[in-house]
Amino acid sequence: MVTGASSGIGDAFARTLGQDGVDVVLVARRADRLTRLADELRAATSVARPTGPEVEVLAADLTVATDLATVAERLTDPARPVDLLINCAGLGSSGPFIDGDLDRYRQVVALNIEALVELSHAALGPMVERRRGWVVNISSLGGHAPGPGFAVYSASKAFVTSFSESLHEEVRRSGVVVTAVCPGATHTEFGDGPSDDANVPDLLWQEPDEVAAEGLAAAASGRAVRVTGRINRVSAALTTVLPRSANRRLSALVTDRL
Repeated sequence: MVTGASSGIGDAFARTLGQDGVDVVLVARRADRLTRLADELRAATSVARPTGPEVEVLAADLTVATDLATVAERLTDPARPVDLLINCAGLGSSGPFIDGDLDRYRQVVALNIEALVELSHAALGPMVERRRGWVVNISSLGGHAPGPGFAVYSASKAFVTSFSESLHEEVRRSGVVVTAVCPGATHTEFGDGPSDDANVPDLLWQEPDEVAAEGLAAAASGRAVRVTGRINRVSAALTTVLPRSANRRLSALVTDRL
């Protein structure tokens, strides 16, 4: 199951899996996009699946309680087990915190944190019982340090990384893997968050399919955290050795240039 599958990194994960012949459940708000993607994936064939993968479309807004419950219920269906959950749906917010819209902040928390927690809980129970499964939570390089100008977004991604690492340790002896994938700047239509900007050097950008490939490889190898992109990994490593005050000020300098 891939949430946020209608665009960007979620779309890339779905395409990578589908092209390898893996059956997928596509989850996102935009049913029309999911339907087009499903048709494309069903038409994809491989040596393993000459007839193409089975693709299920599940249109849902994960900030709506009833929609979220429907997706969680699908994850717990014993007749149709889900071995891999990719929590990719997310929202961003940028600008000075006091100037931002409180409803937008509530949506960021509801989608980036609350929905991810509920779907992880729904998926992990059956996976642990089967002693097999993978949960990939899409976090962000922005969660490795304070994010002035992206305060709510960065904090939500810090939660995702910490939460994922905690779950990784809780379930790893049961044969289940939880991985936080932390991209940096990625060419997507992410919207009101860290997105395309001419002030970001070209060498810092990644494509969604690169992130998906690194994320799947990390999950397959049992990693708890994967920062995608070599330069991003250097940046993440620096945050662990710099004082917190330096991280804050450096982040603020970077934000001021965006």
